[in-house]
Amino acid sequence: MGRKSIHRERKDKSKKVEQWTQALLPKLRNIELGELTMDDLAKLMNKSKSTIYQYFVTKEEIFEYVTQVRVDQLKAYKSEISIEIMGLGYQYEALAKILAEGVKDISPFYLKQLQMHYPSAWDIVEHFLQGLLKDLKEFYVFGIENKIFKNVSPELLIKLDEYFIMQLITDHTFFNDHQQTLESAIKEYMFVKFEGLVQ
Repeated sequence: MGRKSIHRERKDKSKKVEQWTQALLPKLRNIELGELTMDDLAKLMNKSKSTIYQYFVTKEEIFEYVTQVRVDQLKAYKSEISIEIMGLGYQYEALAKILAEGVKDISPFYLKQLQMHYPSAWDIVEHFLQGLLKDLKEFYVFGIENKIFKNVSPELLIKLDEYFIMQLITDHTFFNDHQQTLESAIKEYMFVKFEGLVQ
């Protein structure tokens, strides 16, 4: 009964709520998400629990919101790809910058924890990544057909992307062993890939 009443009285999420929930991300880089309580999250956001409950009912809802906000910010890549295709231009650095900026403050350990403990939030990530793979395939096909890229298999390129995106981003042991960030890995991966593709 209490939960329904809280749900009914929740406030609309403002820009300020977006800011203090996004500020959570760097604090969660190495934290076991499954062990976090609402009290822990409130402390990490420097808010009282009653303030948190004005906007969110559950931890799941917080992680869904945090994930959706970041994914919405990342969707800028779509217009970047479209602009390049429309103008027959090519500049992988712009796309790499958008994607690297999107993962700023996010660790592979955090993503793995999200996948394990908050499947509804992970679904948002996965849906975004599947859309990105589809768009990249169209970009490769267009680039190959218009002789911007070398004549290589788009299916192979997508398989490489799929492995990198779906496997490596949650492999915190690789990043721990190599002292690399997700942000730098994306930049390096895209450099190697696109510089190798250009005619």
